[in-house]
Amino acid sequence: MKIFGLDISLDHGAVVTLNEDGLILDYIYLTSTKKFFDVDPSHSVLLSKRGKDESKDTFRLRRIDEVINAPIFLAVQGDASSSYFSIEGYSYASQSTSICQIAELTGYLKLLLFRGGGKIRIHAPTTVKQFATGKGNASKKDVAVSALSNFDIPEGLIQRKTIKKKGKTKLPPESWWEDYDGPVTDIADAYFLARMLYTELKLRSGEITLEKLSENERSQFLRVTKTYPVNILARSFICKGEC
Repeated sequence: MKIFGLDISLDHGAVVTLNEDGLILDYIYLTSTKKFFDVDPSHSVLLSKRGKDESKDTFRLRRIDEVINAPIFLAVQGDASSSYFSIEGYSYASQSTSICQIAELTGYLKLLLFRGGGKIRIHAPTTVKQFATGKGNASKKDVAVSALSNFDIPEGLIQRKTIKKKGKTKLPPESWWEDYDGPVTDIADAYFLARMLYTELKLRSGEITLEKLSENERSQFLRVTKTYPVNILARSFICKGEC
């Protein structure tokens, strides 16, 4: 049995694989930036750029095809029948103009995993952040730093950037703060997606109990919402047939 955490996007993403003991078997990140690919070629996929005379619509469909047929995703599909998959849900509040194209890619991949007999769990982005850091509004840096304490991610995959504070804040308007970008953030998200699923499976099997988890970890398995009025431990996986 393998446990996959999948962080999926059109221009970048990552897959982290755990074994049934929660140990990291492998990780792969996808990037369209060659400098990031060159940092760790054995763990990366370089995505092609948009052609000079290629329309946006053509490029987006070609990119979906390119990602789905990347070696890592072909391997993931091949392992589907004996594996569990943790995927981040859509960020409905996102201002990105590519949200619909990301949904097309994610939906296509979900269908392939479903057809292959995989067992799928969807987690809200805020749930992943809460599990990783204890804060639902954590920054990308917060999540990455938490992952780096468990994961040996090459320094070159971290892109540091400074961002000016926006909106109402107690800090002076000229205040700036550092955040992270680059493949490290995708790998961190994929790692915690996989880790959440591993923890869920251990809870379901009785190998660990909720009392053994930290408060912020435990709260994610007891959480209910209007969309999901029962907690995740009372919900079945998305799968073909019984699971």
